[in-house]
Amino acid sequence: MRTFSVMIHHDHDLLECINNQPELFQAHAVLIQLFSLSGDRKRAKAVAQQTLTFLPHAVLIGSTASGAYYQRDYVKEGILVSFTTFQHAEIKPFDFEENASTLINESTAHDELVILFNSNVEDRALFDDMKPIRLIGGRAHITNDDSFVIKGNQLLSKGVAAAKIIGSNLEVKVFEETFWKPAGRTYEVTKALGTRIFEIEGLTPVQFYEKYLGYDVANKLPQSASHVPLLQRDNGNVKPISIMEKHRDGSVTSNRLLTKGSKLQFSYGDAAQIQTSYDSIDQMASNSWSQSLFTYSSASLHALFSNGIITYLENLEKRCDLTSVFLGTEYYSDTKKVQIGNNSMVFAHFNEKNARMKHIGHQPLHNQEMKDLDGLMALSHLIKTSTEELETLNLNLQQSEQRFKSLFEQNPNLVYSVDVYGKITSVNPALKSLLGYSSEEVMSKHSLQFVSSEDAEMTRKKFYQTFQGMAQTYDAHLVHKSGMSVLFTITNIPIIVNGEITGAYGIAKSIMNQRKAEEKIAHLAYYDVLTELPNRLLFENLLNESLKNPDEKLAVMFIDLDRFKLINDSLDHQRGDQILKQVTTRIKEAIKDDAVLARFGGDEFTVLLPGLKCEKDALMLARRVIDHLKQPIVFDDVEYFMTVGIGISLFPHDGLELNTLMKNAYIALDRAKQQGANCIEFYTDEMTDQAFERLELESYLRRALEKEELTLFYQPQVNLDEQKIYACEALIRWNHPKLGLVSPAQFIPLAEETGLIEEIGIWVLNEACMQTSRWQALGYDDLSISVNVSGRQFQSEKFVDSVREALVTSGLNPQSLHLEVTESTTLVNTDYSISMLNELRDMGIKVSIDDFGTGYSSLSYLKDFPLDILKIDQSFIRNLQENNADAAIVKAVITMCEGLNLSIVAEGIETKEQGDIIRSFGCNFAQGFFYSKPLNKDRFEKLLLSKQFPLAT
Repeated sequence: MRTFSVMIHHDHDLLECINNQPELFQAHAVLIQLFSLSGDRKRAKAVAQQTLTFLPHAVLIGSTASGAYYQRDYVKEGILVSFTTFQHAEIKPFDFEENASTLINESTAHDELVILFNSNVEDRALFDDMKPIRLIGGRAHITNDDSFVIKGNQLLSKGVAAAKIIGSNLEVKVFEETFWKPAGRTYEVTKALGTRIFEIEGLTPVQFYEKYLGYDVANKLPQSASHVPLLQRDNGNVKPISIMEKHRDGSVTSNRLLTKGSKLQFSYGDAAQIQTSYDSIDQMASNSWSQSLFTYSSASLHALFSNGIITYLENLEKRCDLTSVFLGTEYYSDTKKVQIGNNSMVFAHFNEKNARMKHIGHQPLHNQEMKDLDGLMALSHLIKTSTEELETLNLNLQQSEQRFKSLFEQNPNLVYSVDVYGKITSVNPALKSLLGYSSEEVMSKHSLQFVSSEDAEMTRKKFYQTFQGMAQTYDAHLVHKSGMSVLFTITNIPIIVNGEITGAYGIAKSIMNQRKAEEKIAHLAYYDVLTELPNRLLFENLLNESLKNPDEKLAVMFIDLDRFKLINDSLDHQRGDQILKQVTTRIKEAIKDDAVLARFGGDEFTVLLPGLKCEKDALMLARRVIDHLKQPIVFDDVEYFMTVGIGISLFPHDGLELNTLMKNAYIALDRAKQQGANCIEFYTDEMTDQAFERLELESYLRRALEKEELTLFYQPQVNLDEQKIYACEALIRWNHPKLGLVSPAQFIPLAEETGLIEEIGIWVLNEACMQTSRWQALGYDDLSISVNVSGRQFQSEKFVDSVREALVTSGLNPQSLHLEVTESTTLVNTDYSISMLNELRDMGIKVSIDDFGTGYSSLSYLKDFPLDILKIDQSFIRNLQENNADAAIVKAVITMCEGLNLSIVAEGIETKEQGDIIRSFGCNFAQGFFYSKPLNKDRFEKLLLSKQFPLAT
């Protein structure tokens, strides 16, 4: 194994070197490193091509460099070509651009090394995902605003050139040496973004360098920073930082990512470390018969230790064959995370075990040639000693300064001093925020100028007593720059120097914030935090005040948002709050100044309408509220349709005191909610009885499932072309022992309101799937079941899981299950609904829209939602004739669905004529009393067995 180099200045230099080195053609493998010191692309490519023409079996890599060690000198022009021959090792090139994570497929063995050069590829992208690896190299130096790497005969401005050396007889050691020692105290970065440093200790980096290292160093940044580099302290590790660029705003760009709070420290070049480094490498070479040594370091290292580094490398060369190059930054890893350095030197030490090494004599490092190094050692010692003394002095000054700043500048209260004549001699920054003046506007002026006339005489007496040696505390109004009078609590303290009173310190605390806090507490007690509306307490106080005038009529309204809980459940309460604020704005716009709007709690609002002339005034106001909410609420580009229920009670007709009026308005609201969306109800005496009945019904319903009082009925859905039952719809019934058969129209809305609908819905889903599976086992394989899904159930996060569990438990094929949802249910949160529907369809379940035409019926809704079936509401079928308006609507819907590839089911067919008409329009699926009313499971099973059409029920 042997390493030797040649500088290429003329074409014949390379040819002469190769002809004089026959071992290049006899070696088992050859590694060629080519470094362009002047950045001449054309020349570098020509040399690379010429080299590979003579040595096509060799592996060639390289890059631009700032300089190199050659023949006992530092050279920075021309092209350096380094040849390393191996008797046993293998050399493999790697062909990749921006990611070296594929560089090593398995753990790096003891006898493997990767040499890597990089140009303009982000270091983190290169190394973050890399497996443990033994690696050495660096980033190409930017020469004349250009850098490149050399891979074979290719030059890459952005890319990586790398080679892997492998050999069972190869010994490789990689290590890093740094020649910097920390000096002085630690400084903190106070503002930074990425590699850009904006502030250190509250100063711009340029100001920081000028303060601690002098004007010349600051003026010559970034070049001067390499002489006294900053070190970053991070988890016990110390890494040099290079300043890459100085900006006009005084900030700088470094070679490392820094954040606010990063710890920095100045450093000095420790010449003694060069001796220690050489001794270590000399011992290593003696123990293992070192044959070749590669070193890579940054240009700034040579800039500081120019003669010392050259002498250091000269002595290393006497020990073994050496290639040493100065790059942009250096890379180093000994099977651990790759370190990206600057101002350090990285080494790779080689030895082929079976190769014989020539005996090399060498001179000791400390000889007469190293006088400059001795001088550096003395200078290093002086800097270190001086730094320790300065650090102690600086620490004492800093503590004294911090104590003063804590007392004076950082005090939120007004702190000032006056002389014995009452003239202001100092004032803290709080003056600006508290009284609006700058310090220049008040300095040397008499303090009484800024005291209100009403308190001037009292303040004069207090100052007099202070100058007699007695501290004084009192309240006085000071005059703000705007002319406003501000109340302060003031304490005056005499300043005593050498036993003589020379002035007074004053501390003034504004009591305005205390007053504002009291006002804020009062506001919080009477106003809703989210909507800024009066809360329940204030509303009731205002209502009680209005009731004191028995001759004035008034109305009390309760407004409740429909299904708002679904919005909170499907989004989150924070987003729900934002939607609620938009709703509040709409209602305020409707009410204007005609009435008092309050938030009663949750999604309920109350309105006090005084000066009522007739019942119609309240009705018109309620309708305005509904009209203002008809347009959808838009939040995060999603539309939410809001409907309300409104209950109204009138004074004095419906009650003479607060509790009665509020209770009756709420009872009217309950009735409005039962009637459906956007309903308005005035209170009547009959409603009280109905409210008690509703409470009783709720009590019974809570125990209905437990007592097995709920049952399912099944209404056939028929295929008109094939004249047979293809599916059925599961319809719930409640048979109460006392109340008898309770209509779904009575208990389903109640179940929705109380939340019982989720439990009931899961029971219906499981029961329907189980029964359909039994009928399919009897031979009706094609029979499907339609199950209605409530809005609350559909918006539940557990809904899809409950459907999946019902299918698994029953063994029903998902394609046999149709889930029916209403338009209003899916429009509560369209993004969530689309996601939910897609998940159901992915399981194989068909999705139907029930009662189409009774909601918003948006065409974009049909286009955007993943649907399979559309059910035309019976309200269009009830009066259907061949040529009437309902017929035109039904025909248009059928035609539209054919274009959208949706199946159509007509609900509510009660006559043969209706069935014939919808069939003539192209609708082949129908449901209604003409074919069969809903049947219990036994009667439905008999109907299936009869196979008759028309059906006999």
